[in-house]
Amino acid sequence: MEYFKDLQTHVIYCDSSSVNYEGELYPNVNYLHLPGENFAKKVLFALSSIKTNFVALCADDDFIIIDSLYKGLLFLEENKNYKAVVGKYISFKDKFDGDYYPLYQELPNDISFNAKKNAEIFFKNYYQILWGMYDKDVLIKAFGIIDKAKFNNDNFIELVIGTCVCHAGNIKFLRDIWGVREISTIEHWGSRHAPILSKKIAQIRGDYSKFSKLIDSETNAGYADLVMNNYLNGHRERVGFLRLAIGEIIPKAIKKIVRNKILIKSAVSRLDLSQSDNELLYSITLILTKGSPSNIKF
Repeated sequence: MEYFKDLQTHVIYCDSSSVNYEGELYPNVNYLHLPGENFAKKVLFALSSIKTNFVALCADDDFIIIDSLYKGLLFLEENKNYKAVVGKYISFKDKFDGDYYPLYQELPNDISFNAKKNAEIFFKNYYQILWGMYDKDVLIKAFGIIDKAKFNNDNFIELVIGTCVCHAGNIKFLRDIWGVREISTIEHWGSRHAPILSKKIAQIRGDYSKFSKLIDSETNAGYADLVMNNYLNGHRERVGFLRLAIGEIIPKAIKKIVRNKILIKSAVSRLDLSQSDNELLYSITLILTKGSPSNIKF
């Protein structure tokens, strides 16, 4: 809330923890205490009160660059055939050391074709789209599906969002830094759910059947298969079939150890940021250093 207090729009803080927040609230922040509610219910509840045409999602331990939010909004307002915008993500360690690190692969090119081609290209070279800015109506449709499906594997959440965006229109990838995420080796949402690397994983407890039925009913017959086939083919091309096959038989405990080592390794090479990027990150750095400017590497 401290970071977004000067943002020229409404900020909705959806809190599902059991204890109600009683600290200071800024004029642009609307605090919603929804104890025990899941992710889909929280987002749908917030969406029901939003009057603007566009909505950005941000996790409570992440940051979105303010300038990028304004650029994304301007682009979507001027390009009605685009339904989502996101940009580059960088990261910081959970024990902040004053540096920022790479995160995710290089940005894809903009996706601007028809619904079928959009899904083929986007999911073949999938890029994290969960924390972006969207046309509100597309987000309402996506989270309506997510709420109905009640997926066992939460990785389907971002697949549904990406699918609804691709079917409704185009995706803009800003070349600017969009978000800043914390890298932690502590277990989190992503590590609690198996990556969807095969149809076998996708079908556990009927998740893929629900995905297929609900997506096809909201788009057109066969669209879910189109999405999933390209998503899985993209994984195979990037990591190789043998690695995927071995991954399915490795015990979960060993996978967690390997994942933690990969996370630590990914945060070895600090980013050499430009002066302008450092200026954009200044307020984030100040918050992460708890307001101690002497700790800022500038």
